[in-house]
Amino acid sequence: MDDIGDFLSSLATGVGFVVATVALVLASYFLARKLLHPGVEGDRTWDVASNVAVRVATLHGLILGLVYAQELDDYKGVRATLTDEAIAISDVYNDARRYGGPITLPVQEQLATYLKVVVDEEWDSLAQHQGLSPKAWQIWESVYNQLLGLMPATDREHYLGNRMRDRITAVARYRQLREAASTSRFSGLFWGPALIGLVLVSATFYIYRPKRTHLALFSLFGAYSGVILFFIFAFANPYANPGKLEPRPFQHLLEGDIGRSLTSR
Repeated sequence: MDDIGDFLSSLATGVGFVVATVALVLASYFLARKLLHPGVEGDRTWDVASNVAVRVATLHGLILGLVYAQELDDYKGVRATLTDEAIAISDVYNDARRYGGPITLPVQEQLATYLKVVVDEEWDSLAQHQGLSPKAWQIWESVYNQLLGLMPATDREHYLGNRMRDRITAVARYRQLREAASTSRFSGLFWGPALIGLVLVSATFYIYRPKRTHLALFSLFGAYSGVILFFIFAFANPYANPGKLEPRPFQHLLEGDIGRSLTSR
């Protein structure tokens, strides 16, 4: 049911973007038509308007394309980071079992608790731009201190101890990368030029009479612009709707052996 609700919410947001941009395009067109004279034959008004439209539209399309590519790349980066962090946690969990001794159960149980906190609490915190969970950091710190206190007696234990410390350190780095995607304000600088460009491009249409065909084409332009703006908006925060990226790698670990550590506890 939650998935259906998220889908309907995302769909409503997308429709809202399309309706808003179509309304903005038509409003800009009619306002420009009211304020500006379409010119008369021979004064080259049409040529000037067309040249301006092409240049503004080119810059506007370039801005949309660059920002879309940047946000999509950041979104894909977060997804890759989730997988890397899940692999690192799994490595520490399994190496703790291989290492054996009194640290095995405490480390494994705390890693399971860490995943539970990230999925149940930290994800919502990142969605609301509130940063990483202090509780998750405390659990990570506890695991790290336990691994620092290892006293290896054999080459096997020495290797596993170093590997676990390296992998748990990597988890901290992946956490900070996840937070960076939530605190970025790059997209906020984009909306002003994007909307202004859309208004300017639409205003240059004033030289065309408001025939049904023209209005339909203007609306198509606004609708497609709305779709692009919606996806940029969706990719801007990968932890919240409409482009919410679920913590599937962490959930998958909780469904396996790591989750059973919580059950046994």
